[in-house]
Amino acid sequence: MNGQRILMTGVTSGLGKVAALSLASEGAQLVALCRTLEKGEQLRTEYAEKFPNGKGTIDLFECDLSSFDSVREACQQISSKYSHLDQLILNAGVWHFERHKTTDGIEEILQVNLLSPALMIQLLLPCLEESQEAKIIITSSGLHQGTIHFEDLEFAKSFSGMKAYRQSKLGVILMCRLLHTELKEKGIGIYCQHPGVVQTQLGRHAGWLSRAIFKLIGKSPEKGAQTLLYLARKPKTELLSGEYYADRKVTKTTKESNDMQLAKKLMDVVDEYIKE
Repeated sequence: MNGQRILMTGVTSGLGKVAALSLASEGAQLVALCRTLEKGEQLRTEYAEKFPNGKGTIDLFECDLSSFDSVREACQQISSKYSHLDQLILNAGVWHFERHKTTDGIEEILQVNLLSPALMIQLLLPCLEESQEAKIIITSSGLHQGTIHFEDLEFAKSFSGMKAYRQSKLGVILMCRLLHTELKEKGIGIYCQHPGVVQTQLGRHAGWLSRAIFKLIGKSPEKGAQTLLYLARKPKTELLSGEYYADRKVTKTTKESNDMQLAKKLMDVVDEYIKE
């Protein structure tokens, strides 16, 4: 990882923090996007304490994925500061059990988990094109079963946190598979990964029983970070672009997640959401 410039979201807690600290300790120049700079400074403090001889650095940028304006501003700052990016790791995600709307008036799970990552890829693509080893890694989930609810994409009529979350993670896989062909021509690999059931803050808005189950069956953040770290560390020649990885290997997904007509239809809708 020595010298690689890696932009990463979802770095201040759970498996994302484990991965971020590990990559920086191995020599990466980590470009960390945080909802607040205060949380980012806590990450840098922990890095200095845990890895006093760490080879890498952590640069901080404030970015709220529930705001398109915030995403655009952060990407503009990054594009202005850096000549290139070697990796874009999109790990941040939310899961609510009540319907929340963002400042853009969009259901939050959809925006944070799918729309903002799509916007970031679009805006930072020129930086990635300047790298010979460019990769995009997106965190999906084994809970990607189901389909895309085009008739009510934001679940305004009848909200289900489970369905909204599943749809967003199915959308991530479809986006990954669809972008693979386009990005291959630019020399960029794209991969999605499932960390497994992990003891993170993702289910913090669930009821006490759900939180207890997460804690009981969930693996540690250190174990949950392994597939993400595997993808970040491996050269592109040893990975299959457009694929879904779990337990550090390509893993079979649902029929719907391999439907390229569904993927094209979804990304047409996504493009409408994120255009200025």
